[in-house]
Amino acid sequence: MATLEWAKKEQRANYAKASVAGRRAARNEPRAARATYLAKQGSLHIELTNGATFTVPVKLIPSLKRVAPREIRTVEVLGRGGGLHWESLDLDLSVPALVSSVFEGPTWMAELGRIGGRQSSTAKAAAARKNGRRGGRPRLRPSAGSTA
Repeated sequence: MATLEWAKKEQRANYAKASVAGRRAARNEPRAARATYLAKQGSLHIELTNGATFTVPVKLIPSLKRVAPREIRTVEVLGRGGGLHWESLDLDLSVPALVSSVFEGPTWMAELGRIGGRQSSTAKAAAARKNGRRGGRPRLRPSAGSTA
C-alpha cells in the first residue's frame, strides 16, 4: 500500500512540474493559434498567439515535401499551440522548431538569448549578487598568444 501512495505522490509532483514547464514554454516559445494551407502558394500559413504570422513554402518542410495538397490541408493545431498535426499522415511538427528553422541565423539566436536572459531564478540572482560583491563581471583577459 505504501508503494501505491508513493507512486500517487510522485505522479502529482511530476504533473505539477510539467504544468509549470508548459506554462513557461507557452510564455516564451512561439505558439500557433491557427494554421492553414494556402494551395495556390503551396505554403503553410501560421498565425501565432502573439499576433505574428508567417508563411512557409511546404517545399522547405522535408516531411511535407512530397505530400498531396488535400492531405496538407487537414492540418490541426495541437493543444496550446506547440505543435501542428496531420492525422492522415501520422505527422506532428513542433511550432517552435519550425519557426526557428525559418528564422535561423544570428538575429534569431540573439532574440532567443534575449528571451532567455530575462528569465530569473534563485541561482541566477545569487550569482549576480556574488559577482556584484566582487565588483561586477570579470574583465576578459587577452590570451597568451594574442596581440591585443
